[in-house]
Amino acid sequence: MRRIIPLIICFLFVFGNLNAQYIPVYRNLVLEGGGIKGIAYGGALAELEEQGILKNIIRVAGTSAGAIQAALLSVGYSAEEITEIISETPIESFNDDGFVPRGTKRLLNQYGWYKGQSFLSTFEGFIYDRTGTLDLTFGDLHKLAEAYPFRDLYVVGADLSAQKSVVFSHETHPNMRIADAVRVSMSIPLYYRAIWLNKDGKVYEEPTEDDPCHLFVDGGILMNYPVEIFDHSQYIPACDDEYCDMFNPETIGLRLDRPEQINQELENGYGIAPYQIEDFNSYMAALASILMRNVNPAHPKDVERTIYINDLGISPKPRKVPEDEKKALMEEGRKGVQLFLSRINLLAD
Repeated sequence: MRRIIPLIICFLFVFGNLNAQYIPVYRNLVLEGGGIKGIAYGGALAELEEQGILKNIIRVAGTSAGAIQAALLSVGYSAEEITEIISETPIESFNDDGFVPRGTKRLLNQYGWYKGQSFLSTFEGFIYDRTGTLDLTFGDLHKLAEAYPFRDLYVVGADLSAQKSVVFSHETHPNMRIADAVRVSMSIPLYYRAIWLNKDGKVYEEPTEDDPCHLFVDGGILMNYPVEIFDHSQYIPACDDEYCDMFNPETIGLRLDRPEQINQELENGYGIAPYQIEDFNSYMAALASILMRNVNPAHPKDVERTIYINDLGISPKPRKVPEDEKKALMEEGRKGVQLFLSRINLLAD
């Protein structure tokens, strides 16, 4: 009898786990850029937290609006706190100092209509509330990341001078302020003032001969969904899978798109879905879609690690967002995670 009881317990354990949902352990989280549509990430992060996935994340990366929420996660904000920040922060206030004379002058001389200082000051406050400093650097954060809830952060910017994407992190720019990196990543071309940086990530108001600088804008123009950012040997665990040298199985990404594009990628793994053009707004949306999709093409294997979120056709332009739109986007974020978990359960079989 003593021998039979352990066997029964073992049987029940194995049988129960066969029927449980399979969820891989994810260590890296990537957030796509998407302007105000990124509000949906609040719901997605809340669902990831409730499912026990967020607690295992040790690295976060993002572009533009995705960089903002990735940075908040990196300094220890919970999904609930990020949702609260998204709901209560008046995004329209970031369109600062846009009076016609000054906006025109800034556009011509600093390549952006709005100053972007309001955002920077607000974001510095968020960092200060968690770390006690406005000037937290990537190197500082890396030291904090040795303990939960801090995480290493990777932020994407676009170097117009060198014509390439740049990833800011403790590995590449340890002395750069995180607030400055996020400000760079959300610098929508011609909308917010572009940023001059030296090789170490120090911000200058204008270029200087003593310390050569490059001009940076929103990282989304070249790498809006940097899901491949951790596809390098130092981040990939040892395994026998044929894709391990190219794809990190511990990476998961949040991506915003229209339902037609989501279905296109889920069914085919790649390609751009047709766009119905009926007016000027849909024309501009179709133009933006084809440009962004060709700069950031989908790879069939990425489907298995992407959480697709319906953006409800909402414009990414920074503006005041009605409460019903916020709630709808957050609900889509939750749904996206739930559908993803259903998919990987099937894939794991």
